[in-house]
Amino acid sequence: MKKKILIVEDEQDYANIVKKSLENENFEVKIVGDGSLVLEKFYQFSPSLVLLDINLPKKNGWEICKEIRQVSKVPIIIITARDTENDEILGLELGADDYVIKPNNIKIISLKIKKILKIENNNFFYLDKLSFDLNRFKMIINGEEIILNKRESFLLEYLFKNPNIVLSRETLLNEVWGFEFLGEERAVDTLVTRLRKKMGDYGDYIKSIRGVGYVFNQN
Repeated sequence: MKKKILIVEDEQDYANIVKKSLENENFEVKIVGDGSLVLEKFYQFSPSLVLLDINLPKKNGWEICKEIRQVSKVPIIIITARDTENDEILGLELGADDYVIKPNNIKIISLKIKKILKIENNNFFYLDKLSFDLNRFKMIINGEEIILNKRESFLLEYLFKNPNIVLSRETLLNEVWGFEFLGEERAVDTLVTRLRKKMGDYGDYIKSIRGVGYVFNQN
């Protein structure tokens, strides 16, 4: 059974990107953007975890956090642009399980959710004589160990999890760099080139799609 995540966020574009990313991780996700409707949606949906923004219309996140804690121990991760120490302390005092500052890498949110929900990460991937350990940022090809940096690892993980699907540069920017990244799409090309080089002959599995992006072709 899929774990359910309730996203409480009034920035619709951001909420949709987080939703899509979590759905790719096999979560069931609902979004509510109006603070006054959160408890109603909470009871209807019965989420496994709540991602809670603070600055919401009609009712703020502090009030919502307090109300949820009066009726449930479901984990709450506060996601907000408010980055003062006092805000973080208040959130934790009200019963939040974690506090994440926006803008952030969506991958970090996913890892925090899995940690809180005690979901075992399936972070080992195999392709013929290539093995990839995301936890250690390490790839082994024909017995030779190759160290990847964090960005290379996140890209390779996303490719492994989405085989034979054409992925736009915009999608890869959102998934690997995060919603906050303001750089150019050619950053994706640079990262792919670097990863292909480290993968040797296996780099040929990453196919370029002219004018669109890339596909990890395992067929």
